[in-house]
Amino acid sequence: MWYVSRSLKVKEQKVWERITAGDGTALAELYDSIGTRLFSLSFQILHDRWDAEEVVQDAFAALWKNPHSYSPQKGKLSSWLMVLVRNRSIDRYRSRKRRKDTTSIEVSLEVQPQDENEDVVSSASQNDEKKLLGAAIQKLPKKQLRVLELSYFKGMTHPEIAEELGLSLGTVKSRIRLGVEKLRNSLPGSLR
Repeated sequence: MWYVSRSLKVKEQKVWERITAGDGTALAELYDSIGTRLFSLSFQILHDRWDAEEVVQDAFAALWKNPHSYSPQKGKLSSWLMVLVRNRSIDRYRSRKRRKDTTSIEVSLEVQPQDENEDVVSSASQNDEKKLLGAAIQKLPKKQLRVLELSYFKGMTHPEIAEELGLSLGTVKSRIRLGVEKLRNSLPGSLR
């Protein structure tokens, strides 16, 4: 486990060195390896896809513009990016909350509601789907549920999950595959 973590840090440091040298492909490689996890983290805080994407994009732009804001002596590049995205997401959430709190009554009255019947039907359908999905998730064995949570909600890669849980990579992949299969089989065809 220590060897995997050490080699990951060395790999990240080489990518960072390439970024500091102005290699745009290194930034793209870094995004491909950690972008999903960063997006998942931001989305968990903001609950808004567009804001989360913008926060992640801003974090990578900040690294590109000033790569020396990260220091390899202080830890892994991926950890630094996670903290950066987390902090920026929290800042954006707070800023958005303040803007909502200070919205004037005139602006609120200018917004025209959509067709109420459409919202009720759509909302009811989404609630039914959430209940079905929630029930299907609750039926999963705990071991499969745990790896699915780490993969889909925390954005961790399969090797990271294996390291986190002290499992072999094959076991992690099998649990994810079996969990997804069980979810698919327990949901009605319209939700698959």
